[in-house]
Amino acid sequence: MDHTAIRRHVDSALTEARPEFGSFFLAKFLDLGITYDEDEQTCTVRLPASPMLSNPQGSIHGGVLTTVMDISMGHLSHHFLSTAVTLEMNTRFFRPIHGDCHAIGRFLKTGRKIVHMESHLYDAEGQLCALAVGSWHRIKKSR
Repeated sequence: MDHTAIRRHVDSALTEARPEFGSFFLAKFLDLGITYDEDEQTCTVRLPASPMLSNPQGSIHGGVLTTVMDISMGHLSHHFLSTAVTLEMNTRFFRPIHGDCHAIGRFLKTGRKIVHMESHLYDAEGQLCALAVGSWHRIKKSR
């Protein structure tokens, strides 16, 4: 791994980060692309592959993938309903990921205080690699 390139990447993330959705440090550090589908009410989070995100087996670390799915659901709620925090999340991994991937967050049920969502994680070939289901507590009305 090129430690100089990693240092530049971290420094860039620190410089560009702002305490707001889509621009917080972790989103910048992971180089996430975050988009919304207004008609389908989904949030897609794209994660470009990087050697610094890999586990010793050479696939992207499960904690990173779980983070991407968590972000897809958190941004989904914030964009379409209100800011919310994760109450619980269950993740299932089906296959390792060695390249770029993306997670699509969707609503399952929206309540006044609790929102239930899911996130499907796909590899670059469109194969389902992981699934997360979570419950979120709405804390602030944003719409």
